[in-house]
Amino acid sequence: MMDSDAVRTIEGYTHEVASHCETGSVRNLLRHAGVDVSEPMVFGVGSGPAFYYLFFVKGPSGMPLVALRNKPGHIFRQVGRLCGIDFFRRRLRTTREAMARADALIDAGIPPAACVDMFRMKYLPPHLRVHAPMHFVALVGRDEHGYAVSDPYHPALARLGREDLEAAWATGAPMAQDNLLVYVRRVPPRIDWPRAAARAMRRTSRAMLLPPVPSRIVWFAGIAGIRTYARALRSWLSRYRGVPLREGMLFNAVGFEDQGTGGGAFRLMYGAFLQEVAAQRGSEELAALARRMVEHGREWRRASRQLVVLARAIPMVEDEYDDWLRESRQPLEDGLAELSGRFMAFAEIERALWRDLGALAAKLG
Repeated sequence: MMDSDAVRTIEGYTHEVASHCETGSVRNLLRHAGVDVSEPMVFGVGSGPAFYYLFFVKGPSGMPLVALRNKPGHIFRQVGRLCGIDFFRRRLRTTREAMARADALIDAGIPPAACVDMFRMKYLPPHLRVHAPMHFVALVGRDEHGYAVSDPYHPALARLGREDLEAAWATGAPMAQDNLLVYVRRVPPRIDWPRAAARAMRRTSRAMLLPPVPSRIVWFAGIAGIRTYARALRSWLSRYRGVPLREGMLFNAVGFEDQGTGGGAFRLMYGAFLQEVAAQRGSEELAALARRMVEHGREWRRASRQLVVLARAIPMVEDEYDDWLRESRQPLEDGLAELSGRFMAFAEIERALWRDLGALAAKLG
């Protein structure tokens, strides 16, 4: 059922919610194409985990953005490459062209996915309607007024007007994938998921670790990026103030756990992926690594909550900040220093985790 007026939908399409929009969309499209796969498996084979301290891209508060995922569309691409699935994945020239292609696909019974701005998804609750132009949804029905949308963050199929889709599909924002359209063209008769998983583990481990020389050059990515972020935490109090400091800290915490799934949540999902592969292969070594990853994800989630507590203590009114800071500078300074230490420790935990996982994946083949 949909939230609003009924739109005829593609026969046989089943909507399911998910933890992450791209992995949920990949899973839903594959299941419609006859491939039964879990979201954690899609996430792991798609090399989901990443870390980038984007010092060259400023967020709403003026702080550098932190990215916990690879470029939108990366999971579609990696799952396709490793599993022999033929995805059409292209950024079309104009939104009108993308919508015309989507209309034709829907009429042919093929659900396409679109990369859109969450802010324009009017069916979502207010706290999720933020300008995040990296959100994947599937278009599964249409009429002259709009579309039936399968959004992994929404419990039921939803209705979206044509004008809202047009505005959401091309924003020109940094890192946006304007007019990106994806659909399944062909799936192989059989997919060796354990083999694809082992290959993906090696790729993800290499991307997170990086050799010494590249890690000095790309010091904002992978484990080096986590260390860079940890050091940056100590400078926040001297570089930012007032409401921008408060909102920037909260934006970091939301990015870690809610927007695009995040740091702790991503690592919990990756742990579930490792558990699934360990069961398939009967590997106690891999099961032990899965337990380590899950515990690390829980610790990351605790750090995110600590960041929220520190941020919420900062006044929401700019004129109150100086008086508040005179009384509260030391607790805030100490809290940021503690978080810096925790993220430095996270970098070492992940260095060991990805090293051990890469070595084990090489043995698994």
